[in-house]
Parts: sequence; structure tokens; C-alpha cells
Amino acid sequence: MKLIIKIGRAELRTLFYSPIAWVIAVAFFVVCGVEFAGPLESLASMQQFYQDNKPGWSGFQGSLTRDLFNGSYAYLLKNLYLFIPLLTMGVMSRDVQSGAVHLLNSSPVTIRQIVWGKYLGLIAYNAVIMLPIVLLMGVGYFSIVNAEYKVFFSVLIGVYLLACTYSAIGLFISSCTNYQVVAAMLTFLVFGILNVISFLWQQYDFFRDLIYFLNISGRVDNLVHGLITTKDLCYFILICTLFLSFTIVKCRNKRESLPWYIFFARYVVVLVLVLLLGYASSRPAYTGYLDVTRNQVNTIHPTTQQALRELDGSPLQVTLYVNLLDDSFEAGQPSARNNYVWGVWGKYIRFYPNIRFNYVYYYDVMPGDSVFFKRFKGMTVEQVAQKTIKFYGLRPSMFKKPETIRRMVDLSGEGMRLVMELEYKGKKTFLRTYKDPQVWPGEMHFSAAFKRLARPSVPLVLFTTGHFERSPFKTGEREYAFHTHYKGSRSALFNQGLDVDTICLEQKDIPAHTGILVIADPRKEFSAKEQAAVKSYLEKGGSAIFYAEPGKQPFMNALLQTIGVRLHDGIVVRTTQQEMPDIIHNDMTDGGARMALEPAMFQYQQSKVPHLGEKLYGHVHISFDLSKGFRTEPIFTLEGKEGTWIENGVYVADSAAPVFLPNEGDKKLDRYVSGIRMTRTVNNQEQRIVVTGDADFMSRLRGNGGVFGNAAYSWLVHNEYPAYTNYPFPADNLLTLSRKASQRIWTVFVYIIPAIVMALGFIILIRRKRK
Repeated sequence: MKLIIKIGRAELRTLFYSPIAWVIAVAFFVVCGVEFAGPLESLASMQQFYQDNKPGWSGFQGSLTRDLFNGSYAYLLKNLYLFIPLLTMGVMSRDVQSGAVHLLNSSPVTIRQIVWGKYLGLIAYNAVIMLPIVLLMGVGYFSIVNAEYKVFFSVLIGVYLLACTYSAIGLFISSCTNYQVVAAMLTFLVFGILNVISFLWQQYDFFRDLIYFLNISGRVDNLVHGLITTKDLCYFILICTLFLSFTIVKCRNKRESLPWYIFFARYVVVLVLVLLLGYASSRPAYTGYLDVTRNQVNTIHPTTQQALRELDGSPLQVTLYVNLLDDSFEAGQPSARNNYVWGVWGKYIRFYPNIRFNYVYYYDVMPGDSVFFKRFKGMTVEQVAQKTIKFYGLRPSMFKKPETIRRMVDLSGEGMRLVMELEYKGKKTFLRTYKDPQVWPGEMHFSAAFKRLARPSVPLVLFTTGHFERSPFKTGEREYAFHTHYKGSRSALFNQGLDVDTICLEQKDIPAHTGILVIADPRKEFSAKEQAAVKSYLEKGGSAIFYAEPGKQPFMNALLQTIGVRLHDGIVVRTTQQEMPDIIHNDMTDGGARMALEPAMFQYQQSKVPHLGEKLYGHVHISFDLSKGFRTEPIFTLEGKEGTWIENGVYVADSAAPVFLPNEGDKKLDRYVSGIRMTRTVNNQEQRIVVTGDADFMSRLRGNGGVFGNAAYSWLVHNEYPAYTNYPFPADNLLTLSRKASQRIWTVFVYIIPAIVMALGFIILIRRKRK
């Protein structure tokens, strides 16, 4: 070991006696300085502007520890490979050209000691050129309020391991040729191949898995984002070991005279051993994780972890159905399989390793899909499929024909789209993709799917029918499908874990397992039988939502009188120059904003926004009687300022502005209530009810509830669904320095420090030359 250290010290000294090492050091300082100081100055200028012009501004939305350095990290990782070949190109060939190799061969020093000693010198130099990054992180730590210093250590580990990996590769290339320029060019070539190899032969299973291990592109991403895994650490250690072993084998082969196949066998043995170790270290069950971020942003949310804990460890079978003729085929094609497994499922595998993946490739179209045949006029489905298979360079035998896939599974309900079928202990559910750039489902959808599999049942949301109510299955402008049952909508309750259906109260009784009864804007009166059914459901403690609309108050009041709620006649209007009188922005009360964890509500609860509001599109005023035993609280209110009243005359939205006429029954109030929530205890359980004076705001045309979203449904099922995955806002969202101070940092890091390093290099090189 002492001899290795001596060789390493000599190699490091040789590097610093070389002009190229100092050029790299200066360039490294300048690049890091520019990529850090530029964003720092921009953020400092923005902060100063907001603080001067926006009272109450609480800071940036994102984590400055990451946002400030993201550009630096990305640029550094993208271009780090440009520096290393200039260092390693002469490490081995230098001894050959100077004749020192003969002395080494005749000395008691082993090849292994020589290789490891030279590599020690290289990684020591890598540690030296990490100093600019350390210095910048130090400045960043004191420039950011509550900086996440642990992330800095994670980044340093990643960048340093990447530099050491590049050095090991460069060392091997240097041993393959005695010409330094050739070694540099070959090293550049190998680095380029390792960075693009992930795009080669990905349609073949064997090559895809092999290449995934060898591919170096993106391997530092987890570490840069603050997630340290044993899989990534082992990867870098094994790749370094692989190329150092190749270097030792190469140097040994030069000394010996043996058949070529023996030399070749040595490389194969080393490669196979490293691949086996790499495979073992990457198994989910043997992978360790450490998320060093303050809010654990690289880890699935605690609600999702809890959903996974409800599974008992039995195998979770995931079958990906990939339609060749679907627009999302590229996301599920064989070449994207590793991205699918590790990019989509990786964070869930961490907490539930017993997940098995199957893949079914097929081609088919929806029955009666006229658009497809117009697009490919005169061609059959078979002909289109064959041309598409040829285009992607895939095997025709891997795709199942329409008649085969239809016998296996019915995917017509999923639109023949890219979809995952999860099976756990004989129970199945679909996990859908979506027609947006993200494609794959979000964490909330995964959590909902896990709950469907683990629980015997999920809450049922029942919409009444027979009175021209809003439909949970129709996608028209006034309908509710987009936030209830439409499978192509991310926010649909059905995709968030709730079951949605309709019920005709004239024909069926309300099931005992109903989670929420929804009566949405009925346009005709309920029969005595239906009223009795609703009254009985409410008296038993059932939860419900009543979406009312102006002009139909009598139909709702017949039901609401049971719980002491009354919808007043008329429509609330407010005359302004900007908007129609019936479209009014109502305030959301504190109680309303705390009903659920919808994103906007979460911001309010974290004191990131001072208040919330909801735009209502024609609403009625609600009053309530507390004698019925309910604890009632408004959720939407409107202050009764000038120009606001209850219009009881004839109101036409697209006509002249309404006029306040008390003789026609128009009324002014100090406050108008347009939404309430109610609770009481029935049979030792808490009953919850929501009543709103507007039904349009939940329609597709009006944004599916806006900032309110699915809050009412969530509150009614005691916030079990949807499984919100909001993370606390970062605390490191403010800078401690001014714009002028950031400009001085630019000068120091881009000009002064590089000039000092350059001067130091000149001094050392000149003194060395004189000696």
C-alpha cells in the first residue's frame, strides 16, 4: 500500500507539473463560476424587485438549494467528460516514451501497484478540481436561507464518482496506445459511446439489459437530486473496477507471450464477474436508499407508503398492455422498458420489491373507429400494423392479433390505449395513462390503485337521475364526467380511487354502502317516494352533496328542509364593468379552504397565499337553521357591497344590466352565503353534508371546480380519497444577499479566483522549468 501511495504521489506531482492540468483547473473554475454566479445574480435581482414592489412576498416557490445550482450541475455533468481525456491520455504512454517502463518492469513493483498508484494520482487530482464546487457550495450555503447542506454532499459524491469513473476509462485507453493524441481521441469516442449507448439495440431484451448497466448517462441524476442509493454507488465502483482490471490485464498481456484466446478470456472473465455483481447489487430487495432532502421529495409520499403497507407482501403482478396503433406506443415499446420499470415504478419498488412485470404487445382499433380508417384510407388494420412494425424494426411475432388479444382481455373500456393491469391475490384493477406530455399516471393514481387492491371495497359516489340532473358519465359542457368518471381525466374521482354510478330513486333504494349521495341541479320535482328515500338516507347519517341552481330552488328545498337548509328565491347579482352580473368571484372561508388538500388549498394552509376564492356562475343565497342539530359553516361567501343584491325579477344574462327594484322583491344583505358544510353525529358516526348555491362551477365548461376541485368529495369521505401527495414547501426559498453583492461574487469567481489559479500555475511551472 505504501508503494501505491508513493506512485500516486509521484503521478499527482507530474500532473501539476504539466501545463494541461493548470489549464483544466482554470477552465473548471471559470465554467463553474459562470454557471453559478449568473443564476445567483438573476435570483438576487428578482428577489430585490419583489421585496421592493410586492409587500408580503414570502419567497420563491422552489428550493433555491436546487434551483440555484441546477444549471451548474447540468452543465458540469454534461461537459465533465471533455476535461478527463486531456489528463489521462499520457498516464501510461508517458512511461513508455520516457523509457521509465523498462525500469518499472525490472523493479519489484507489480503491475497492479503501478495501475492503482497512477489511478490514485488521478483521483487525487479529481479531488483537487472539486475545490471550485466546494467553494461555490460554501458561498451558496451562506447565501441561501435554510440551505439544504446535505444535498451538497450528495452532489459532491455524484460528481466525484463520475470524474473517477471517467478517469478509470481514460487510464485503460491510455494503456492501449503509446500515442497520447490517439489515446485522447479514443477516450472521447468511448465517453461518447457510453453516453449514447442507451439508444442502441433497445428492442432486444439481452442487449437492453446489458446496455442499461453499461450506460453512464443519467447515472448521477439521483445523487444530484439528493437520493443516494447503493445501486448507484455500486455501479460507479464496479465500472471503475472493470476498467482498472482491463488496464491490468492489458499491461500483463504486453509482458507475456500467450495465445490470443487466453488474453481474450481474461477480459471476458473480468466482464462477466462485474456484470454478475452489478446485477446482484441492482436487485430491488438488496438496494438501500437514503433521501437527504429536507422534505424527502425523492421518496413517495407517506400516504402512498401507507397504501403500499396495506398490501401484505404477496406478489403484485403488473401487465403492461401496449397497442402498436396507439398514440402512446413509444412510451411502452420495448426500447423504453427500462425507463418504464425504473422511471415509473422505481420509487414504488423501493417500498414493495415483490413486483413482477409482464408485457403484452398487440395491435387493434376500437370498434367503429372511423377516424383510423380515414387516416389510413384503403388499408386494413393488418397492413397498417405490418408497416408500423417494420418502421420500428421490431419482430412481428411479438404482437398479438386483434382476435387473440380480445380473447385474452377486454380493453375496449380503456379505449385500446396504453394501460397497466395490476393483479394482487386474484383481484385486478387498471392503472391508466393519459393523453398529455406526462403520459404516465401520477402518484395519486398509484396510491388509489393500491387501495383498490388492498381493500374489500371503496366508497361509492351515487348521482341521482330522472330529473335531468348533471350526469357523471356525460362529457358535455354542463356535465360532470370530467371530474367524476371520465377515464381520460387525471382528476376524475374514478381514477382517484372512488367508484361512481347513478341511481333512479323511483326504481331502487339507496344502497347501504353508499359513500356519497349527489343531487346535482334537478330540473323537476322529486316524487313523494324519492323524497322519502332521500330523507331516510339523511336521517340514517348518510353523507351528501346538493348542487343547486337559480330557478330550481323549489325542487331542492323540498329535500333540504329535512336538514334545516333553505335556498332563497332569485339569483345573486353584482353589477361591474368587467363581467356579467351573475358571474361573481366568491370568497372561500378558512373552513372551506381547509376541507381538503387540493393544491391551491394546500398553499393556503401553508400560508403561501393570503386567501382563496371561487368564481360562481349564477348562484343562490343559502340560509340554515341550527335547530336540526348540525354544526354548519359557510364555505363560499360574498360581501354585500354596493351593486350586489338578490335579483327576484326577470333576469336575462345577455341583456341590459339589472336594476335594483325593492318593489319586485329584490333584497340586499350584509353577506351572501353560496356554499355551506354541515356535520352532526348520527349512530356514533359523523355525518357530513355539503350544499352549494351553484352547480355550474363543477362542470367541464367552468373548470371542474377550479381551486375547489374535488375538495367536497374528499371531505365527505373523511379525506381518505383522493390520496393527495403534496409536499411541504421548501424552507430555502430566500437569499441573504443583495443584487450588488451577487455582482461582486460574479467578479470574484469568474475573474479574480481563476486569475489567481493561473498565476499560481505559472509560478510553479516556471520554478519547475528552472530546476
